[in-house]
Amino acid sequence: MWLQWVWRWRRPIGRGVKIVGVGLLLLLAFGVLTREAGREWLLDRVRSMTATVYRSQPSPVVVVERLQAVRRLETARQTTMHDVAVEASNGLPVWLAGERLRMRVVAETSAGIDLSKLKPEHVQVSGNRVRITLPEPQIFDIAIREAGTEVYHRERGWLNFHPDKQIEQRARNQALLEARQAALQGELLHRARMNAAGELQRLLKMLDFEQVQIGWQTAHAK
Repeated sequence: MWLQWVWRWRRPIGRGVKIVGVGLLLLLAFGVLTREAGREWLLDRVRSMTATVYRSQPSPVVVVERLQAVRRLETARQTTMHDVAVEASNGLPVWLAGERLRMRVVAETSAGIDLSKLKPEHVQVSGNRVRITLPEPQIFDIAIREAGTEVYHRERGWLNFHPDKQIEQRARNQALLEARQAALQGELLHRARMNAAGELQRLLKMLDFEQVQIGWQTAHAK
């Protein structure tokens, strides 16, 4: 029978518990508000919700200064191998009085953007949008990688008693010229351009710009 009694009074009891809970919460809130510390706490919460938020965007001069701090932004690199043949002769046939060598040279070329060429007029800021006009990518360095570079063939004429001490350096210089030509005619500068655009977008968004547009100071050669 007592189960039937509980079942009959379950809803009124549940409503009563809810009313008591709400009453306790109101009593607690009243107690907090009647104390000075409670009032200060409430005022602080109101101020934090209604405080004005100020946002400012860097000026073109500031943008240029921050990017110029990076100076040379390297964005692409390639490695090439060159098989160079060099001969040294004093007018007589090489097999008689000259010298010949073949050298395998590994060269590494880097390219990117020289941000020191950037000026304030190359940056336009409008709210949270920025447009920046970058200088064209260029070759930075070409260096010989000693690992993998070797002379694999060398011969001197019968009458060559004074080997040419500069012949290896001439082979290296020839390889550097070929590496530069490969960079100019290949995809290195194109990759440097694409990577630079992506990197600058990332850097500028770190300055709180939401929209970044990249342009170039000269037309891109197709």
